[in-house]
Amino acid sequence: MARIRNAVNDLADLTRPEVLDGWGAPTVSRLIEAHTQIRGLTGQLDGVRYTLLPRIEAEGSWRSGGAARTFTTWLRLQEGVSSRTAGKDMAMARRLATALPVTRERLVSGDLGVDHARVMADVAPTSETRTDALAWLIDTRTGETTTPERFVQTVPVDFPDPTEDPDGARTRDLITTVLEGAVADGTLVTGEGMVLREAPLLNADQFRKVATHFASVTDPDTDDLDDDKAAQGEFLDLSQTFGGYHLAGFLTDEHGLLVKTAITSLLGAPAAEDTRTTTQRRAQGLADLARVVLDTNQASPGAAIAPHLNVTVSWDELLTQITRTREGLCLTCGQATPGRGSTAGGSLAGTTTTGTTTDWDVAGWAAVGTPTMSVSGLLSSGGPVFTETGGRVPRALLHRLACDSAITRIVFGPDGAALDVGRAQRTVTGQMRRAVIARDKHCVYPGCDQPPSRCEVHHAVTHWADGGNTSIANSALLCWHHHALVDARGITMHWTGKPAQTTGAQVLVETGWAFTDARGHRIHLPDAIVTPPSADPTADPPAADPTEDPPAAEAA
Repeated sequence: MARIRNAVNDLADLTRPEVLDGWGAPTVSRLIEAHTQIRGLTGQLDGVRYTLLPRIEAEGSWRSGGAARTFTTWLRLQEGVSSRTAGKDMAMARRLATALPVTRERLVSGDLGVDHARVMADVAPTSETRTDALAWLIDTRTGETTTPERFVQTVPVDFPDPTEDPDGARTRDLITTVLEGAVADGTLVTGEGMVLREAPLLNADQFRKVATHFASVTDPDTDDLDDDKAAQGEFLDLSQTFGGYHLAGFLTDEHGLLVKTAITSLLGAPAAEDTRTTTQRRAQGLADLARVVLDTNQASPGAAIAPHLNVTVSWDELLTQITRTREGLCLTCGQATPGRGSTAGGSLAGTTTTGTTTDWDVAGWAAVGTPTMSVSGLLSSGGPVFTETGGRVPRALLHRLACDSAITRIVFGPDGAALDVGRAQRTVTGQMRRAVIARDKHCVYPGCDQPPSRCEVHHAVTHWADGGNTSIANSALLCWHHHALVDARGITMHWTGKPAQTTGAQVLVETGWAFTDARGHRIHLPDAIVTPPSADPTADPPAADPTEDPPAAEAA
């Protein structure tokens, strides 16, 4: 440590003005090289710190002073750092120690940048399933997960005769040699090592996409839970204050992109004399957006549907995503999927089958301890993303977009060039949508009366992913909330016909559509809270009007 401190002091002396600005000042290229090396050395030192912290915590002598109840608090008091810094350091150190040994080793050796290591710690071990996936052994020759026993059986090795090796020592040494050689030449890697192979080729932001894709493929159910939490955390506060309104809130990726795209479409390029800041122009854009909607009556029933979200996804990936399961039930039909456990998985090979896909055999886990799956193309196949930002598209959103959206076919060549662009085909045409609106009039979910302007057209009887045709008979209006609910819960629909009544409240609540949940139970309207006076048996009969003729029954 003394030698390091002396070297740093020598380096600091070189930053004096007379050195940097004098006659012998270093060139910019030398400054760039020095800065890059300093960043790398700083990352190595951080790796050493992260290695030491768990050992200090486990030893326990930090409790003797009684000043701190937790190690994070002790670290904050000991080194004078903020609570946030101490917490981030400990979270990083613990994940490196328990789930990311290869990442920690490469960080300390200087082969991995500290930002890349933070990406691994932030994204990869975020669930028990993902932590297990980091330790999976992968045979890079076949792209499949394996075990040491299975891998050794695929390598030509002359094992000694059991009579010549009664205690098995030579056999164990030979197996160890084979495994060490496979690890050294990259034939056998862990899930963590497979992801880290991409780190030298990518910057930290690009590498985050790779690590995020690995996490999504190995445990998509956790992504679904995160999406649900984000949706539940949405809020928007618009409160009047002195001189105006205060705006605060949080939106999901989907809704945030919608709002951002809408505002940006109205901003345009600033004029030469426009001195407003970007945030000021954005505020004006939000007000203009509201004015356009109101002035053009865009909220009225039957309004045109313009594209608001752009999602990029391969055709195979689209079919795979929208037919995946949750808790063993198909998201499309709500029925149990054969060969599935309670954990929904992703196709690591990027290949699919028609209908309900089985991405890997979960039943085989208990026998071998590690699932067998293909990982070929895991890091290159990619998943569905928002076209503008590259962010992951939630499965529920992709499933819902498959019902009512415009799909454009784009064919890419080997070099990534677009070879052909097909005409955008809307799954529900404008005329067909108007017919569905004329029939349903509002959201058809029991008890919901949201207008068509807040609805989407859902493939009701047979989902589009299951080969359902696009027709009026197979289409129904569902508001945004109930569309997501029907897709996520595996709720099915069928047409029963509208009632004969044409007056009264029956027109509002009876739409002709029947809903059944994934367990086969019919979804009904909630019971009335207040009994109508005419149906109350204890109520007194209305007084007869002496001016009216008596009823026919009394006259008889």
